[in-house]
Amino acid sequence: MPLATTSIGAIDMEDMEQLGAFKQHDDQLDVRFERYYPRSIERVWSALTNPVRLGDWMGTALVEPYVGGRYEVMLDGPHPMTGRILVWEPPHVLEFSWSNTHAPDSIVRYELTRDGDGSRLIFLHKGMPYASSALMLPGWHVYFERLGSLLDGTTPPRSKQSWREMQAIYVDHYKLSGVMLDP
Repeated sequence: MPLATTSIGAIDMEDMEQLGAFKQHDDQLDVRFERYYPRSIERVWSALTNPVRLGDWMGTALVEPYVGGRYEVMLDGPHPMTGRILVWEPPHVLEFSWSNTHAPDSIVRYELTRDGDGSRLIFLHKGMPYASSALMLPGWHVYFERLGSLLDGTTPPRSKQSWREMQAIYVDHYKLSGVMLDP
């Protein structure tokens, strides 16, 4: 169900559901985003699992495509994300551990289903540290925008300003307090 339009800076959020949802458990969050991409499930899967494609929207990557294989991405920040693949069910489910030097280990899961002529992506980040939420929530949001641009054949934006604008939206919308604002 669409919510009221919110405008912050140059960004109009016609559907606040684009901000995802989370449940807090003590000092951790379980985060859920849902996106629709008007592309085949195989094309979206490739963008999530092919290191060259990942490099176009997320960062330089290494993917060993099997359970136990490495899933590593050099994100925009100063610390790489390293992990091990926990579930590998092409082209529907990818789950891996998420670890870096400034946050405790957590789990990331992508679930893809066909939706008409396109694909529905359900993204889960389980165990996201609350203290890092103002960094990670807008980060994922911007990454999903980049993914959409890549799938549409346009150049994904790589603007620190858009991330900062999204950070302000997330902090305000979810009333995040006592969280890190800089990596």
